[in-house]
Amino acid sequence: METEATPKPQKRIEYRHPANGMIRAYSNNVAMATTSFDIRILFGEVAETDAEKVIVDQNVQVTMTWLEAKILADFLRANIEAHENLNGLLTVPKSVDKIVVPDTFQMLSK
Repeated sequence: METEATPKPQKRIEYRHPANGMIRAYSNNVAMATTSFDIRILFGEVAETDAEKVIVDQNVQVTMTWLEAKILADFLRANIEAHENLNGLLTVPKSVDKIVVPDTFQMLSK
């Protein structure tokens, strides 16, 4: 009889790729939009800058559940930590703008 502490065996994951190959994109800009149910991550590339504005070509959007986003965050955190352990601490340049929390989250915390 199985107990609650007995883990279930993991299923093997088989990845399939599109016949024409995977889409590849470079990103140096990330924006997000959210609902109560999911999060949309928009990946873009800075195309032009001048004294008044920055133009970003948004090329790819990925929408996922909040649970999947949390798992992605944990995965990224673990991989960044492993990279830093091998290559040294990554530092964010002082010129990078601060992270902005969307108004929807600020309303919930008031």
